[in-house]
Amino acid sequence: MIAIFRKIRQKLLAQNRGPQYLSYALGEILLVVIGILIALQLNIQKEENKEKKVTAQLLIGIQADLKLEAERIDFLQAYYGDITDGIQQILLTYQGIENNTNQELGQAFLNTFEFRKFSKFNTNYQTLYGSGFLQEIEDKELSEEIVTYYSKQFLEWSLEIYQQKASAFDFNGVPQFDPLDKLQRGENYQSIPNFRLDVGGHYTTDFKELIKESQVLNFLVDLLHQSELVFSNLKTYKETNLTLSNRIQKYLDQ
Repeated sequence: MIAIFRKIRQKLLAQNRGPQYLSYALGEILLVVIGILIALQLNIQKEENKEKKVTAQLLIGIQADLKLEAERIDFLQAYYGDITDGIQQILLTYQGIENNTNQELGQAFLNTFEFRKFSKFNTNYQTLYGSGFLQEIEDKELSEEIVTYYSKQFLEWSLEIYQQKASAFDFNGVPQFDPLDKLQRGENYQSIPNFRLDVGGHYTTDFKELIKESQVLNFLVDLLHQSELVFSNLKTYKETNLTLSNRIQKYLDQ
C-alpha cells in the first residue's frame, strides 16, 4: 500500500501537477490520521472491555463476600438470640414467673460473657474502590449503595458496646459468685470463634440468690437491652446484605 502511494506521488510530481499533488498529500495525511484515530478507538474499547470484565469479577467477589457475611450473621443471630432468651429466663425466674434450674440459670448467666464480634469481608470492595473500577459501574445508584454498605458500622459498634458491658462486670464485688464456676470448664475448651463455655452440671453458686444482688440484676437488665439492640442490628444488616447481593446480581445479568 505504501509503495502504491509512493508511485502516485512520483507520477504527479513528474507531470508537474503541483495542486493535484498537494491535494493528494493532504488526503494521504488525512487517511493516516483517520487510521491512527481508529486504532486508538479500538485500543480504548479494548481497555474498556477489559476494565468491565475486571469490574464484573470484583462484583462477583463482593457477592461471595456478602454470602460469607450472611452466614456469619445467621450464626450471630442464633448466638445472641440465645443470650437474649437466657437473660429473659433469668429475669423471669427472679420475678417468680419461671422456675429454671440452677444449671439452666448458671449456663444462661455464663453465656452472657461469651460475646462474639463481626467484621465485613471487604477485600474485593477495597480492591474495587482502590483501583478506581468502582467508577466503571454504570449504575451509579448501585455504586453508592456498595459504598454505603461498607461504610456503615452500627452493627460493629453495638457488638463492641456489648463486649464492653459484659467485660465490665465485677466478680469481686459479688461475694455469692464463685469464680471457679467460670473456670471449671471442659478439658477441650479452646478460644475459638464458635465455642461457648460449658461448665457442666456442678455449680457452687446459687444463681437464684445471686440474681437478687442489685449489682447483678442491673448488669443483666443493661445487658439485655444491649443484646436486643445487637439482635435488631443483625436483622437489619442481613436484610441490607441480601438486598445488595440481589442488586449486584441484577446488574450483572444486564
